[in-house]
This record gives sequence, C-alpha cells and structure tokens, in this order.
Amino acid sequence: MPYIIKDSLFSFVLSVIGIILLGAIPFMFQGMTFQANMYVDGLLGLITSLLNPSDLLYFTKGGQYPVFPGFWSIYSYSLTLLFAAFFIALVLGVIFALFIFLMPQRVSNKIRLFSFVFESIPDLLIVILMQFFIIWFFKKTNILLFQFVSFYDQKTYFVPILCLTVLPTLLILRILLLNMEDELGKLYVDTAKSKGMNRFQILWRHVLPNTLLSVFHQSRNILWFMLSNLLMVEYLFHIHGITTYIKDNGEPAIFTISMLLLFVPMFLFFTLGRIATFKWTGEK
Repeated sequence: MPYIIKDSLFSFVLSVIGIILLGAIPFMFQGMTFQANMYVDGLLGLITSLLNPSDLLYFTKGGQYPVFPGFWSIYSYSLTLLFAAFFIALVLGVIFALFIFLMPQRVSNKIRLFSFVFESIPDLLIVILMQFFIIWFFKKTNILLFQFVSFYDQKTYFVPILCLTVLPTLLILRILLLNMEDELGKLYVDTAKSKGMNRFQILWRHVLPNTLLSVFHQSRNILWFMLSNLLMVEYLFHIHGITTYIKDNGEPAIFTISMLLLFVPMFLFFTLGRIATFKWTGEK
C-alpha cells in the first residue's frame, strides 16, 4: 500500500509538470517563426495564470468573459458523458461475455464474429447512422425518440452516451472473452466442476473476478480512447462540452487547466483501482 501511494504521487507530480510544459508550447511560435527563448517567459506567465484561475478570461465576438464559474457546468457535463459511457460499457461487456459463454459453441462463434466485424465500424459512422435513424423515425411517425442536439439550456444525455458506449463495450467484451477462455483452461475450473458447480456459477464466482482485473489494467487505454471520441460526439451533437470549449478557446491557459481537470478524475480512478486491486490480490 505505501508503495502504491508513493508511486502514484510521483506519477501525479510528473504528469502535472508534463501537462504544464506541453501547454506552454504555443509560446514558442510567433506566427510561422520559431522562438525558443519565448518559451520560458510564456511558461512563467502560464504558471501565474494557473495560480490565479479566477482571473482567466475567454474571448468571443460578444466580448470577454471569466472562465469560472461557468466552466464547471461544461466540465461536469463532459465528465458525466465520459464516465457514464465507460461504466455502462463495462456492465454490458460483462453481461454479453457471460451470455456468449453460456450459449452453445456454434452460436457463440457467430456472435463473436459479428462483434469482431462491428468493432471495425468507425465511430463517426455510428454517430451519423444514429442521428439519421432518429430523424427518419421522426419523419415517419412524428415521434422524437430522443433529443440528439444539445443547447445551452437543454442538455442531451442518452444518445451521446449510447454512441460513446458502443465501441468500448466491444473492446471490453474482447478482453473478457480472451481472458475468460484462458481462465477456463486452468485447474481450479476442473476442481469447481468436480464439486458440482454449474457453468454459470463457475463463470460468475471464479472466472469473472479474475478477468475483471485484466479489464482494469486495460481501462486506462479504453478511457483515453473514449476521450478522443468525445470531441467528435460533442461536435456532431452540438454539445457545449469541455473538448469543444478547448477547440473554440485555444488559449494556452484554458487548454492547460482543462487538461489538468480532465487528468485529475482519471488519476483518482486508477489510483483507487490500484489500491482495490492490491487489497484483492495482494499484488502491486
């Protein structure tokens, strides 16, 4: 436990420093001219801005406005979409994995083939098809299934979360299937069978807990993959979220503080996960 806390704190400090150094890179360029000596001055100015976040401003055609406290609603909206989609994908991945292993071999092979093919579909196509289906259904029935365009005073959740969930669900499902197959070949499974446990009990009580550790180890890559898709989802659904906020307000200070605030909840999630894993398995 102490090792995990010290290692996590060290990683946190290095990551924060790295994000700040990255955020100051635009100061090295003046138009098309590269000026390395401007980097230090820009970096010091950026640190000063971060230490006084209440003074941060963003500029629009209508004038200049303070970043805080309005930023918090944008930030919480995007985090809700991101983490809700991740946890839904995790639950669906577990359900589908159990379902596939309880099916006859011939049926489960077909389902795996379908999931592999569906995984190759681009995220952009999934979002566009979802929007076209809702519009087509509305034109045919005059029933709007879901609101799929967000406004400042009216936020949409269901369809963006659904679009963010599809491919992570398939990624988690693939990880679970590969690891569950490996676990089913181990000796403890034969021991459980000899005690009269049925297939579902073996999968639920023994195989699944072991494979969920592998999902956690891969969840860092899955979450960053989802974060890269968040910009596309926010743009196509007209969501005023954190990624579009960064895109529309390209100031180094706004970019840096946004990246820091995105990093902190992910860091806490993985640190708590490491601690829980250590208590569960006794491994670092």
